[in-house]
Amino acid sequence: MRQLLSHCLEYAGAVCVVTMSLPGMLLSCFKCWTYLYGLYLCLSEAVCCTVPISFLAPILLALWIKYLRIPPPDAKLVEDVLGCDPWALAECNGNGTNESNNERYVMRTVAHRGAGLDAPENSLSALRRAKEKGCSAVEIDVALTSDGVPIVFHDDTVDRITTATGEVKDMTWAKLKNLDISSKHPFSDRYKGERIALLDEAIQECIKLGLRVFLDLKGDDLKLVPVVLDAFDKNSRLYKTAVVSSFNPYLIYMIRRADPNIVCSMAWRPNFYAYQSYDGTFGESHPRFNGLISHILALLVDAASDWALHNVTYYILGLSAVLLQKDNVTLETVRKWKERGVRVIPWTVNHPLEKQFFSRILKVTYMTDTLDGEPNRLTS
Repeated sequence: MRQLLSHCLEYAGAVCVVTMSLPGMLLSCFKCWTYLYGLYLCLSEAVCCTVPISFLAPILLALWIKYLRIPPPDAKLVEDVLGCDPWALAECNGNGTNESNNERYVMRTVAHRGAGLDAPENSLSALRRAKEKGCSAVEIDVALTSDGVPIVFHDDTVDRITTATGEVKDMTWAKLKNLDISSKHPFSDRYKGERIALLDEAIQECIKLGLRVFLDLKGDDLKLVPVVLDAFDKNSRLYKTAVVSSFNPYLIYMIRRADPNIVCSMAWRPNFYAYQSYDGTFGESHPRFNGLISHILALLVDAASDWALHNVTYYILGLSAVLLQKDNVTLETVRKWKERGVRVIPWTVNHPLEKQFFSRILKVTYMTDTLDGEPNRLTS
């Protein structure tokens, strides 16, 4: 016991030295203290109590999780939507069967926001351009206006891609529908006058073009749940062509609880709750909170949600895929999620060499902002 405590303390010291930052040191020390104190409580209860609650609690927790769990959709339905898993292509093409590589659909590349570098992001023109370039799947973002109209838009504000200013949630559809989302695009001269699309317009365009579609729910508004359910009710074809995704597990849970046949994924990146952005080279940037205490609490939430996603959340939600920030995806990552029956889809892979790595080494479907530099693998 003394040796174990010594090793734990040495580990805590090492972690604190490596992380250097005060929030990192506090988080590491908190984790270490939690493990040590938890171990102490469990051992003392086991020795002193007739009925050790610390050993019964995990059993009760497991039963509760089992009760909450929503089973994933039928494997055949998942394959209809996502296609044959590129990782298991040889098996999917039937070791011992006569099926060729061209007889089953394989989702090679997903045009992120309709490939927003090639045409104005989330626009109907972007969807058409993706189809013209041979892409079979797109990702679009679903948001709500102040008067509850579901639209296809990514940011919280309109500032980045239009000449207007303001938050989407505070603007009506009557005001948003007149904004030109091509004005700041590199190819603005080709798409002049491009407008924000209604969700229903984008869905109908995807159906018309024969595109699979990832519906990425922006924000935490529970009003998005009936919007998604209504879209599937009106367009039954979505069950075999659409994936619903979000950073918020509760939105996914509410959707799949209401309709377990909807194929869902969950998006993740490091420290989503504590920082507004992340880059694999430079790490996290732009803290969401100014106060030290709020920032530390956000880091703790990130640590808890990260652990939960890999151990509990995916199981409860019945996820079919996880959308992971590309710099955190390795062969080991793909293998571990594959063992859980969940596919890994990295985002956002834009450099031609990165595309080669993810397609040929990791053998995964990936999301990209541009369909230029594709390694001749868009269609199966």
